[in-house]
Amino acid sequence: MAGGRARRMGDVLKQLLDFKGAPMIKHVFDAATDCKGIENIFVAITPKTSKVKDEFEAEYIETDGKGYVEDMVSAIAALKLKKTLILSADLPLLTSEDLSWVITEYNRLKTPALAVYVPTELYRDLGLKPSIEIDGLVPTGVNIVDGTDLNGVESKLVTENPRFAFNINTPNDLEKAVEFAGEKSGK
Repeated sequence: MAGGRARRMGDVLKQLLDFKGAPMIKHVFDAATDCKGIENIFVAITPKTSKVKDEFEAEYIETDGKGYVEDMVSAIAALKLKKTLILSADLPLLTSEDLSWVITEYNRLKTPALAVYVPTELYRDLGLKPSIEIDGLVPTGVNIVDGTDLNGVESKLVTENPRFAFNINTPNDLEKAVEFAGEKSGK
């Protein structure tokens, strides 16, 4: 999902913001590409983010830009997708192993939909401020949806893996993600 503008970042295309020498979307794309459980990758954009196509090579689908959920459902329907891993383009710390874990848990839980959350406490411990909080949990922007049952039951998958918390929406989020990545690589 690469349809949002980053108004809190100065109204830039945050998908293309540099993170460790590459556009943020490339890190997410690479994690998905390296994940064995993923067959095809499509990038959902909107008219407001169509410039992403000029900067990053991928297979694209353009949605109306009505909102995250609406655009997700529109892309799934237009592409006639079945089981679909949904990733926000602003999650640059996720790895293919993280995505494999989500897919494994989805298969174990056997519900039509899955949403990944981190505890609010972990989010705040990392120096991040949640934009949305639901019952002490922060949605990560990682979901799996069965396109044949879009109104089915959704499971909540809660993780304390800090890489899921770095959904970049503000300059502070980006700064904290760079800091975290540097610490983890020994820099």
